[in-house]
Amino acid sequence: MADCDGRYERLTAEQMDEQRIQNVAYQYLCRLEEAKRWMEACLGEQLPAPTELEESLRNGVILAKLGHRFAPNAVALKKIYDPEQRRYQAVGLQFRHTDNINHWRDAMTSLGLPTIFQPETTDVYDKKNMPRAVYCIHALSLYLYRRGLAPQIYDLYGKVKFTEEEINNMKMELDKLGIQMPAFNKIGGILANELSVDEAAVHAAVIAINEAVDKGQVEVTAAALRNPNALLSDLQEELMSVYQELLQQAKRRKEEQAARRCGGPEDKDIYEEFLTQREIQDNVHIVNLRSAVEQVDEALDSADELSLLAALQRPCLALRGLRADHGPWYLEELLAERQQKALHQGCVDPLEPNELQEAVTIANQDAQRDRAVHVALQAVNASLRLSDPRHTISCLMTSDLQLPQVFPFAATLYHRELQLLQRQTAQAELQLEELFVAVEMLSAVALINQSLEVGHLQRFSSLLVSPSAGLSDVDDTLMDRYLRCLSGLKQQVGGDLLTWNQLQQEINSVNNSAQDEHQKLLAVGQVNEAVIRGDSQQLLSALLLPSCGVEEVLPANTCRYLSLLTRARQHKAQVSRDLGAELWLADIQEAVRRANQESQRALKLCLSVAAVNQAVKENRVNQTLRVLSLPEVQLQGLKSVCAADYQRELYNLITDRIQTGDNRSPWVRVRLDDGLFYFFHLNRLEGSWDKPSGFIQNSVFLDRHDIQEVVSRVSGSYSRSILWRSSEALIIGLQAVSRGFLIRQKLEARRGYLMSHTPAVIVIQSHWRRFVQQGAYRRRLQFLYMNWRAVVKIQSVVKMWLVRRKYRARLSFFRRNVGAVIKIQAFFRANRARDEYRMLVHSATPPLSVVRKFVHLLDQGDGDIREEAELLRLREEVARTIRFNRLLEVDLNLMDLKIGLLVRNRATLQEVVSHCKKLTKKNKEQLSDMMDVGRSKGLKALSRERRDRLEAYQHLFYLLQTQPLYLAQLIFLMPQSRSTSFMEMLVFSLFNYGSDRREAFLLLQLFTEALRYEIRLKVEQPQDVVTGNPTVIKMLVNFYRHARGQNTLRESLGPALQDVLLDRTLSIRTDPVEVYKTWINQTETQTGHKSSLPYEVSPGDALSHPEVQRRIDIAIINLKNLTDRVLKAITSNLHKLPYGLRYTAKVLRDALKTKFPAASDDELYKIVGNLVYYRYMNPAVVAPDGFDVVERSAGSTLQPEQRHILGSIARMLQHAAANKHFHGDGYHVRALNQYISQTHKKFRKFLECVCDVPEPEDRFNMDEYSELLIVNKPVIYISVSELLNTHKLLLEQQEVLCPDPSDPLRLLLKDLGSVPTLQELIGESSSADPGSESSKMEVSLTLTNKFDIFDESDDKPDTRGLLLSTKQLIIDIIRTQSGDSLSDILRASASHDQEVCHDWLVQRRARQDARTPEKMKRNQSLVANGNLSLDEKKRKILRSLRRLEGLGVLRPPQAENQILQMIAKDIRQQRLHRQRRGAELQKLRQTLSSLQAKSSFHSEQVDYYRHYITSCLDNLTSKSTNKKAAESKGKKKLPALSYSAARLQEKGVLLEIQDLPATQFKNVVFDIIAGPERGSFNVKARFLGVEMEEFLLKYQDLLQLQYEGVAVMKMFDKAKVNVNLLIFLLNKKFFKK
Repeated sequence: MADCDGRYERLTAEQMDEQRIQNVAYQYLCRLEEAKRWMEACLGEQLPAPTELEESLRNGVILAKLGHRFAPNAVALKKIYDPEQRRYQAVGLQFRHTDNINHWRDAMTSLGLPTIFQPETTDVYDKKNMPRAVYCIHALSLYLYRRGLAPQIYDLYGKVKFTEEEINNMKMELDKLGIQMPAFNKIGGILANELSVDEAAVHAAVIAINEAVDKGQVEVTAAALRNPNALLSDLQEELMSVYQELLQQAKRRKEEQAARRCGGPEDKDIYEEFLTQREIQDNVHIVNLRSAVEQVDEALDSADELSLLAALQRPCLALRGLRADHGPWYLEELLAERQQKALHQGCVDPLEPNELQEAVTIANQDAQRDRAVHVALQAVNASLRLSDPRHTISCLMTSDLQLPQVFPFAATLYHRELQLLQRQTAQAELQLEELFVAVEMLSAVALINQSLEVGHLQRFSSLLVSPSAGLSDVDDTLMDRYLRCLSGLKQQVGGDLLTWNQLQQEINSVNNSAQDEHQKLLAVGQVNEAVIRGDSQQLLSALLLPSCGVEEVLPANTCRYLSLLTRARQHKAQVSRDLGAELWLADIQEAVRRANQESQRALKLCLSVAAVNQAVKENRVNQTLRVLSLPEVQLQGLKSVCAADYQRELYNLITDRIQTGDNRSPWVRVRLDDGLFYFFHLNRLEGSWDKPSGFIQNSVFLDRHDIQEVVSRVSGSYSRSILWRSSEALIIGLQAVSRGFLIRQKLEARRGYLMSHTPAVIVIQSHWRRFVQQGAYRRRLQFLYMNWRAVVKIQSVVKMWLVRRKYRARLSFFRRNVGAVIKIQAFFRANRARDEYRMLVHSATPPLSVVRKFVHLLDQGDGDIREEAELLRLREEVARTIRFNRLLEVDLNLMDLKIGLLVRNRATLQEVVSHCKKLTKKNKEQLSDMMDVGRSKGLKALSRERRDRLEAYQHLFYLLQTQPLYLAQLIFLMPQSRSTSFMEMLVFSLFNYGSDRREAFLLLQLFTEALRYEIRLKVEQPQDVVTGNPTVIKMLVNFYRHARGQNTLRESLGPALQDVLLDRTLSIRTDPVEVYKTWINQTETQTGHKSSLPYEVSPGDALSHPEVQRRIDIAIINLKNLTDRVLKAITSNLHKLPYGLRYTAKVLRDALKTKFPAASDDELYKIVGNLVYYRYMNPAVVAPDGFDVVERSAGSTLQPEQRHILGSIARMLQHAAANKHFHGDGYHVRALNQYISQTHKKFRKFLECVCDVPEPEDRFNMDEYSELLIVNKPVIYISVSELLNTHKLLLEQQEVLCPDPSDPLRLLLKDLGSVPTLQELIGESSSADPGSESSKMEVSLTLTNKFDIFDESDDKPDTRGLLLSTKQLIIDIIRTQSGDSLSDILRASASHDQEVCHDWLVQRRARQDARTPEKMKRNQSLVANGNLSLDEKKRKILRSLRRLEGLGVLRPPQAENQILQMIAKDIRQQRLHRQRRGAELQKLRQTLSSLQAKSSFHSEQVDYYRHYITSCLDNLTSKSTNKKAAESKGKKKLPALSYSAARLQEKGVLLEIQDLPATQFKNVVFDIIAGPERGSFNVKARFLGVEMEEFLLKYQDLLQLQYEGVAVMKMFDKAKVNVNLLIFLLNKKFFKK
């Protein structure tokens, strides 16, 4: 009993009170947990623990989101301030957070929650009564639950556990507040009491419906449902029984859920078991929907349009856009949708309302589109019946038809061809499909015609093979012939557009010709092969091929063909000296023709000879004479008078041969002139070149030679007889013969003598012949001299007549073929120009004539000047806009900070207003006027001193820009905190943010040089690059992430990340414990019962559950898919990565490899991956909204789950890039590690491709002379403060940067001298405050080199300037004077015409220089050299060439060729420069557009700030009005405070006064009065009554010092004061706080 009494010992009053307070604290923690879970269910995001929930509610962000969830019209998402709570996490609570709380209160008012539940703003913001806010959340949950708008809040009292420490901390908080805890269990009753009369009637009607449902009588339930006070709509009498059944089931489920929850009857709300009005209406709506859906399904089964329309018009479906005339389209679309759903799900279920709405919308669109297409199609058909092609084109270009692109220039073609097609149709109406195909084909035909007119082969080829053209049998190798033939056909038709049929016919014709030519080539090859082999049968087969094209081939002449072709091939080989020479088709045809002719002649000869033999045998003299006279016999000396003698002699010869022996052979052989034999058959009268088998020559037959001998003998005898008949003549002849014989004997003797003296005879003969010839020549010459006028006249007339005839014939021929002449000329000229330009581009030593022909390309035309000026303007605008945006962002952040400090301390708004006005001014004027630092004062004032200083600064920044080592060392020397801000702004301003090719090249040189310098001096091991976080890497990553206003990450990663963010159903959580807890929470939320499983488990226990494993498997698959999607976006967009970043990665790899040769490639590429992915891409993957990678509207934020997904993807990619595995031994960890190893291989290939880039000199087309070729001088825009700070920094570090006294940087710093003050630099009238607006003004510096590279007076002239000047002089010379080589031109003297041409060139260049803007003018030395005469230029060229040889730029033997090669290279680079300039212009315009869009976004923020400040001003004005009314009755004098130094020291405000003992503090008095501006104070110091000094104190500066954590400040440079206590004093005395 003693033990029992001790166990149940009565508690004391203090203990009971303590226990009661602890119970209250525990109960309040439970209410916080209930509110937390309910808000998480409503918002779908994780909230802090109950112990931290109160603090997280103070900024009102969660409450405002809750208001937007249930009252979006009252609380727009963009009205929520700081939705991501970044500003809250950075600087804590700000006054603007109260707007979020007010938005939440407005939402509760709009929802109708009684005001008795609503807390005040300060209850939440200042945490004055946070339990009331929690109480309001509970009331709101019950109110929305009764209306069916939100889930029910669950009672967790006794179901959750808190630690003793948490309960004690809450108890202490409640004790500190000292407020009474609201009665959470009486919320339901209070809500019922606070309902209005109408709401009470609704409440009673809903209770009656619930009771009627319990009775189960349909009539009673129907009567209760019809009660108007229930506010139920769309009730249908025929469905009352269904209403009863469904409501009864819903009420039964609700009662079961209420029974499972714990709690006494007094704690229950009536609606925990009764259906609310919203739930009743929802069930009625569900029944109506089911009925309507089934009615629609029945209409679809019957395919009845009227029934379908009636069903679709049911109000419960609430379908939008229904039209009675669209019935057929609704029926078709809904049937298709239902069939698709049945195929997808495997069962035939009615369509859901959302599917019906989607089908109705699609059907409406289809109906409207079909009608519009029908109308447009009718218009096209009507237009085709008319004769107006232009109207037809306008009809075809109607967007409703969605036809392919139509070209107006081919209107006649479209009209004519479509008209023909229309007439061919049965109804004389074109359908849409026919029209689409026809227009597509005709458009392709029109483009082909257009390309024919232009003569563009590549475009013509692509169009000809395009599927839209529909042309068949197009051979890619015959494009030239197609173009040539079609162009000729187009000219033949008079320039009209060719039709499709004409195109196809011409293509077929060209194909056939090409095929025939190919077959002929094959046949000719076979003929040559047969000739080489000597195979007559193969030769005959080849000749008889139809493709060979050889005419009149006779098989009987094959041997003759072979012999002639063999002879022709040998002759061709001898002529061409090529043993492998082959016969051409013309040679073969000629040989065949000759063989046929010779065969005919041989046959005719044989026939004639046979006729002679036959005539002789018949002994018919006349017949014999006739056949002997035939031309085919070819007999010589035939005389008709000897016919009888011929007959007799021939007959005798035949008789003799017969007597000798007749073999009676039918064959004879005839020998031809070329030595070949022709065989003739006497019986068949046929001949052959082939020797017959068993050939025997006929022994009696007389051939032509036998006949010729007989004829000659007989004719000779006859001639001799005639001679003898004439006696005198005969005697004389005999005598002559006799004498001749005697003389011949003498001559023979003489000849013997002369033969023995041949040399002497030859000499005598030569002299005699010379004498004879000279006599004849002199006589002829004398005759011509006597008649020389006639000779000249005859010669001139004859020559003139011949030349004129030839000229007229040639001219007539040209006139007949003028089109072909023009084409040939154009072809040869184009060919010559193409060859010469190819020689210029590809030849190592292009000839002077080629260089002279293209040297005009180096001239700067008006178009070049305009484009250069536009390029300069766009660069300036881009640089200004970038700087403007950056300054605007900085000012916006400063503005927000000042607003927060101002509201917290309730100070004046005057400075904030002025800052806002400054912002507005900047925004409106785009900083254009601020760029001009005084027109008559400052750095650009018209004075010698200011001008020299300006030029010195221009020289200094030119040196810093072109010599990257100085800035690289400076970046290395400065601390990171300073270099990341000041150096970044300085570097980007100095290089104009890389806005053009030159500055991008120089900026990249700076980055790479700084990186090499850092690695060379600081990196001890490769991993130091990752851990050391070099400044240059941060700078270059920041620059290339937003280079020139273009977000390349947005282009490459944006689409993939946008898809990831849009898919909100994925789960990628792989932590087993986290997945296990989520599963438990979902189970408890769905069932309403506490899970029997423990909440806290180990990872191994969590993985033991199959559901957890299943979810983790799904999450791993999802994570891999998402990671692959982002990785593919990274690797496939390699070309979009900035070139500078890729080249920097290459330099990083090579520099580390050079310093650490033992390092492996894997280690080096991990460091490269750290730069490319982790530093450049990873932040954009983690926070795409912060880097403007994805589209986001104002006020929109990413959900925590989305950020978790992005973080997981980024972590996977980061581990893959570094090949770093996750720790752990679970199966899910092993799966992820295996995936990381696979992905790392892809990353490795990607990083190798990243480093595979050309050098900057090739990429940007820069070399050591490029700086001399720029037309416009570089200009930078830099603020005055940056100018001074740079000057000061260089002076501080000059011993390290330039230790050599002759270093250019030291010389320039010496010229500049000490750092001028701000007042000296910008003008005497300006404020000298470094933080003033004047220090932020910008000046433009036109950068120039101090050492003029064209100045030749120096003993050591600059090689580049001398080379450029020499090239310019050579260009002037070769354009004016012709010659084969440069040395010939330099040695030759110029003619008067060449001097005139040179003067004209000089004058034209002077006029062009006069039109050139000042910033783009050439160097004065170049201008002066250009004005020299030709002789002076030649002398100067010779001197310059010798000097360049001496300097080693040119090698003496080939100096002239080398300088010409350099000029040719300049010509090629000029073309590339023009192309890149055009591309850069387009890129700059796009960049400027993007920057202006960003400026507009900032402008909207400025307007929002200004509106907020205006409202604050209005509130302050309303308060100050009352104060002024009260002050007007009293003193009109401004308030003033007077404190002695001793008094201020007692208050702790004054700490000390330098050089003044504390005993004298009583003699020092400080007067504090309001200053001239709002928020400023004048502090006057008096010592012994004598005014000493005055100090202007700005309240805003005090707040800034307090914000920065500065506790002590100086006044008068002597007095030290406590900042916080001084603010407290001013608040108390001036602002009554």
